[in-house]
Amino acid sequence: MRQVLLSLILFTQSASIAAASGLAFHTASFGDSRSVSLSLAEGGPARDPAFDFDVVITLSEFDGGGSVVYRDGGRHKASVRCISPAMVRINSADYAIDVSVPTGADWKHDLWAALCTAPIS
Repeated sequence: MRQVLLSLILFTQSASIAAASGLAFHTASFGDSRSVSLSLAEGGPARDPAFDFDVVITLSEFDGGGSVVYRDGGRHKASVRCISPAMVRINSADYAIDVSVPTGADWKHDLWAALCTAPIS
């Protein structure tokens, strides 16, 4: 029963990731009216059992009018752990997430929040 419940939760969260693909989870604005947005390109259950999700992040830069100035062609991989201690892994570096930080302060926190605090229907 426990495995069925876990599988159902992961399936539901994977569907949430798929629905959110391409949507920015973090945007940083700069004084010259430019902004950089980080978005989920794809994601699913993590291969490493210590984490919940493996995702691919894309980066885009926009001018003041909202037009794309630059789109990074790289595929930046990350793993996210929702439960305590909350964590984001980039390459082989683990970053602890302070879950009390408000959204928008740090892109790693915003990635964690987008995946781990999303409502499950």
